[in-house]
Amino acid sequence: MSVDLALRWLTGGALVAIALWELVQLARRREDLALRVLCPGLVLLAVAATVGIKTPALAAVKAMFGGAWPNVINGCWMAMAYCFSAYFLLADNERPLASRKRAALVELGLLVAAITVMVVVHDTAPPGTWAFPGSAEAYRSWQHAVFYLSVDGYALAVWFVGVRRASALRRRLRHPWARAAFWLVIVGSAGMALGVDAISLVQQTIRAFAPRADLELFHTMYSTGQLGGQLLLALGLALAPLATAFVSVRTRYDRALRARYSRRMTPLWRVLVAEFPYIALDHGGEEEFETITVEITDGLAELARDCPEVRGDTSVPGIAAGVIAEALDRRGSADGQTEPPYPRIEPDFPDWRGRARWMIGVSEELTKRGVIREDDEHGRVSAR
Repeated sequence: MSVDLALRWLTGGALVAIALWELVQLARRREDLALRVLCPGLVLLAVAATVGIKTPALAAVKAMFGGAWPNVINGCWMAMAYCFSAYFLLADNERPLASRKRAALVELGLLVAAITVMVVVHDTAPPGTWAFPGSAEAYRSWQHAVFYLSVDGYALAVWFVGVRRASALRRRLRHPWARAAFWLVIVGSAGMALGVDAISLVQQTIRAFAPRADLELFHTMYSTGQLGGQLLLALGLALAPLATAFVSVRTRYDRALRARYSRRMTPLWRVLVAEFPYIALDHGGEEEFETITVEITDGLAELARDCPEVRGDTSVPGIAAGVIAEALDRRGSADGQTEPPYPRIEPDFPDWRGRARWMIGVSEELTKRGVIREDDEHGRVSAR
């Protein structure tokens, strides 16, 4: 198997998988208007990318359509361009929905008109019009001009309307995966539009004046643009399910990590809530981690009234534990509370993980020092 054929099978398989994935998403979100337009386009793209492979295994599919095959594959290509462009039109939520629907319907009407013109001209042209290689007169006929303008001219214009809309939406995105996916889709679509439609129009123009010209270079450019564009488009579209899977796995991991951190912070949290019962919040659900960390922060802020002057960097759990232990000893003693401004025990952290790890470290240090002890087998804790 050649490298070209292997890439075509790989790209076709990827596009089939992406189309199936998007159909599953559509089944879950039937009211998503943009997705309802994107899915048929992906199905047509998957069909064009697989059935268009020159291999005996797919010859029967083309034979089934007979002489209508050029109209079928060209219609698929034109409808793909429409679905691509209409998807980014309908996905633009900053534009009124009624306006988006109206524009999409107008563009659908243009698609139907272009396909109708293509079919009528192709099927009513005189014999020999579509022969290859043909005569200069055939290449210069109005049927040739109208046919290729209705197919490639329409698709080229609509692909680039879609590229412009996708570029406008990309500028509003913040997630790096989404921006990367949009870039790949934009470049892949532009590559297909230029490599397939623009090259086809150039070829037909040259043949009108030099029907026997050697156009091997243009054939290579056509294949490169078609395959390269489909490959980039497949990669861009694949980033969407990959990003969804990544976010799902990351969310589950973070949820498990927060639950584990909550358990390890529990001794410190229980001591502070016991000392300052009024800081307690409602608990339950997936917010347990946030509630515990907020209550620890509030408890440390209350405990700061009993802290001596803080010496050292409290971002080190051992130093912070020493300050907390001394503050707990001073509560209710003759030393009394410090005068404001109160020292700050908890430092700033760049993210929730650093904050949680610090609280865990402080809790473990206080346990090692005997400041926090378990009262019974149920794990209740208290300050000494």
